[in-house]
Amino acid sequence: MRNFIQKSTTKIMLLVILILGIEINAETTRNSVKMLEASEDIKLISQQISKEYFYLFQNRGKQDILVSSLYQTVFALDEKVRLIATITKSEDTRNLLNYLILSSERISETIAQPYDMENAALMLDYSEILFEGAESIALEYSYVFSEEEKMLISVKNMAYLIERITKYYMAFQAGLTDLNNIRQLKSAVVVFDEELSKVNQYHYPPANKKDLQIINQYWPIAKKLYLSLEKRKLPNILYISSNHLENVIAKLKLFHTKNQ
Repeated sequence: MRNFIQKSTTKIMLLVILILGIEINAETTRNSVKMLEASEDIKLISQQISKEYFYLFQNRGKQDILVSSLYQTVFALDEKVRLIATITKSEDTRNLLNYLILSSERISETIAQPYDMENAALMLDYSEILFEGAESIALEYSYVFSEEEKMLISVKNMAYLIERITKYYMAFQAGLTDLNNIRQLKSAVVVFDEELSKVNQYHYPPANKKDLQIINQYWPIAKKLYLSLEKRKLPNILYISSNHLENVIAKLKLFHTKNQ
């Protein structure tokens, strides 16, 4: 009888440990997903902020509207940083967050100051600090992705790459003609092509297939204009085009998010 009770107790304890282990692993995975989503959002926002800032310089007649939009984007950035701070237990991530918070504060200060080339260069630097920090966090919380998750990541990459390409185009037109900025733009164009190639292999339903067709129709035209930044000055056209492309990409992102 005693042996039976001991065996039963052991089985129950093992079962409890197994259940707790499953719950802990599930919670860890959920937190990893949240961290990845937040870091991907920061990558996108970091590029949006500087793109909007350089566009503001070239459209000072719309200053009130654009400045208000910039501060809203900074607020969205701060929300994502706070989300990561509430989840992470990693000392490395917490150290990175200090840089992200500092960069966000400096961005707000720069927006409030008159536009000049020094502030423009600082804005570009701050956006890169945010971008690199978010990439590092994403790598730390990466795991083995399903095929559907890989596709979602490719679509998200396309969104931030459009912002990144437009950022460097706007920066060039605003006077930051450093060769490294041109190289960064061209590199982002190459990576966008690679991600689009992956997405083109996916079998979408009719509605989303139409969205993909729109991207394939507009991107080659936009690409030529981006790469002619040293010959043509078309900031308004490419700003509108980038927003249009990103809106269409967002529909694919929504599809893949629901399809997880």
